[in-house]
Amino acid sequence: MTDAIRMTSGSRRSIRDRMRIDTYLLRLEWHLEGILRGADRKATIASLRQELLTDPRDLASALADLGPASVLAARYGDEGERRPLWSIGVIIGAIALLAYWAVFLSYTGGMLAAVDSAAPAEAHSAFLFVGVEAFSNAEAVGIGWTGGWAWLIVPAVIILVAFLLGARIWRAFRRH
Repeated sequence: MTDAIRMTSGSRRSIRDRMRIDTYLLRLEWHLEGILRGADRKATIASLRQELLTDPRDLASALADLGPASVLAARYGDEGERRPLWSIGVIIGAIALLAYWAVFLSYTGGMLAAVDSAAPAEAHSAFLFVGVEAFSNAEAVGIGWTGGWAWLIVPAVIILVAFLLGARIWRAFRRH
């Protein structure tokens, strides 16, 4: 009798099952972001979380019955109104910033390798309006960059464009 009570209270789910539930619900919430408003989305996720925690079946069966998160999200929403995906825009903006930094540091590292192979040498260049300098001599080897406002504006523009494209901002301006 106590086992039946525990199963209905949701306390018998393992940590692994709870992580699988959280992962599924996170994917569902990302898909619902473009369909439902915030309060409705949170209520839907909370309700589904409670149902999954209290479901007496094994988790694999329960999730299989729900189907893929994208298909379930489409069942919840109206086909007419599509909303911007703000969280996806933030993720895409962060990825774009990391990619910019990786390419920028690769560029400066390449300049450093070039001047180090011909030491003593010094090189000056510009990468997307940011001045880059590399030097190598008997006493020191190093890189540097200056750009004034370009050092701030170039990454900000990259983040903004990636955010707007990732969030699919044009959905906010559609009229039905």
